[in-house]
Amino acid sequence: MAGASTRAPLPSPSLFDLAAPSGPPRDLVLPRPSAAAARAMAQASATRYPVNDGQGRSVAIAVSAACQVACTAANPQQIADFLGTLVHGDEMNLLTVDLQTPLEIGFVCPGASACYFPGQNRMLISGDDTPAPDGATREFVIAHEYGHHVASHLQNPPFDPAIDWGGKRWDTYERVCEGVRQGVYFPGDEGNHYYENPGEAWAESSAFNRFPNAPVAWAWTPSLKPDAAAFAAITADTRNPWRHRARLVLHGRLRRGQKQLTKRLRTPLDGSLSLVLRGQPGAELDLQLRDHSGALLRRSAGVGPNEALSYTVCGQSRMRAVIKRGGRGSGRFRLVVRRP
Repeated sequence: MAGASTRAPLPSPSLFDLAAPSGPPRDLVLPRPSAAAARAMAQASATRYPVNDGQGRSVAIAVSAACQVACTAANPQQIADFLGTLVHGDEMNLLTVDLQTPLEIGFVCPGASACYFPGQNRMLISGDDTPAPDGATREFVIAHEYGHHVASHLQNPPFDPAIDWGGKRWDTYERVCEGVRQGVYFPGDEGNHYYENPGEAWAESSAFNRFPNAPVAWAWTPSLKPDAAAFAAITADTRNPWRHRARLVLHGRLRRGQKQLTKRLRTPLDGSLSLVLRGQPGAELDLQLRDHSGALLRRSAGVGPNEALSYTVCGQSRMRAVIKRGGRGSGRFRLVVRRP
């Protein structure tokens, strides 16, 4: 699935120097609304509406006073029903949707047609159903914003916050960590590198997951354009969020005269890996972490039988833990592995 990437090697950074689309970004992720915008938003009281997903979930929706007068499609229940068709979980219950006029949105979300505030679990969208300049329907825009909402409630250590990186399975499949290290992706950049921001690519991929045939051009880095496996990863991240590392306990024995023993590890997801070795009293053991080809990644060579090391998995799906006899002693050992 999404853990073992089958995509071609990432191009060099120079190949990513693509001109951004001429129009402004369709949406923005902002830490919080301005004080004036927050006061204006607070004037419209939100009412809860069922999303009719069969799970009893609901969403809070508010319609501004101006939108109640001027908007052409500010139907809260219709919006709630559509949200219920998106891939979602219990984070739906935390969302507030503000329906506003395009003029009001321009005031709160400068230069954009919609925006999302993760600190408030709040989405601002138009009360009109006029398509965005790039042809995206209002439903497509909502699906994009909801992708941000999902990501804001995911965990992806050490690549946090997930709203900037995407979900852990998607992030691994799309090789975001590798792209960041190569200088081609810029998590959380809503400015000059908006179209190289994996958090925005995740949200746009979430919209295409709902509307795979939408007549909207892919404006982000081509290497992040979603395919079937990317959609599967988004669905898995949303419906079955990653919660914590998996614990694996391996046992072995160094016989008298044996210099080392290798344990093979699978690391299907990117993230934090830790190894803790416990040997027999009196033994002198060292611990090494090597990649699939044998290259040394980390080494712990303290005094005694106990060692520990940590490593950030970034694109490696198979590794080797090598237990070496650093001097005297042999006997059984226990290796505790915590992998993403």
